[in-house]
This record gives sequence, structure tokens and C-alpha cells, in this order.
Amino acid sequence: MRYSSPPDPKRFAEQVYALVRRIPRGRVATYGQIAALITPPPDVPADQYRRVGPIWVGEAMANAPNDVPWQRMINSQGKISPRPGLGSVAQRKLLEQEGVEFDERERVDLKRFGWREGEDDPAQPPLL
Repeated sequence: MRYSSPPDPKRFAEQVYALVRRIPRGRVATYGQIAALITPPPDVPADQYRRVGPIWVGEAMANAPNDVPWQRMINSQGKISPRPGLGSVAQRKLLEQEGVEFDERERVDLKRFGWREGEDDPAQPPLL
């Protein structure tokens, strides 16, 4: 069976937003990284979830509320994922304002700027 969206898109999106809100300034996370932190929905086999989870995270982030730091999400290559309009330019500018650096190939060094779970920003409000 193929899964074009999570069985409960709203619940999945809320889990994504809760995790992304924890990424501190100056750090980034990948779509796959966030997906891996969310337990696969019931009835979605783990191997299929590994393939579709990052896509679902991207879809959730495309509709993120204003309080979610969307700019801190990048792809597994360390690059900003293309989007219509000036979204990529704005994302890079916001990340650079937070101290994130890009190399000559427009990549972020994930070892240097990648977020690790447990490395939450104490200045951000608690989730619940």
C-alpha cells in the first residue's frame, strides 16, 4: 500500500511542529531527521515510513503556523529545498542572521550546525 499522506495529517503535523519548535537559533535539522523522531503511525510499515516520513514532514512544514521556525529545516544534503518565489532566498537570509554558514556549494555543514535532540533552546517557550 502507498501512503500519499499520513493517516491523521493534523496529528502528524502537530508532532512535526512540536519538534521543529525545539530547534534552537543557529541550528538546522533535516526532514528525515524530524521524521525519524516521530513514531510511525499505526498500520504504516517502518520501511515505508522511512521513505514517506520525510515527505510528510515537508508537507507539514509547507503549512506551518507562524510560530514554527520553518527556516531551520533543510534537506539531507545540507541544502535549502527549492520552493516557489523568493522562499529559498528568505530562508537563507534568516539562517545567516542566526549564524548558520553556507559553503561555496550552498550547503550547511550538518556536523557543525545540525541540531541534536536534547539540544533545545532554553530561550524558546516550553511546548506544553
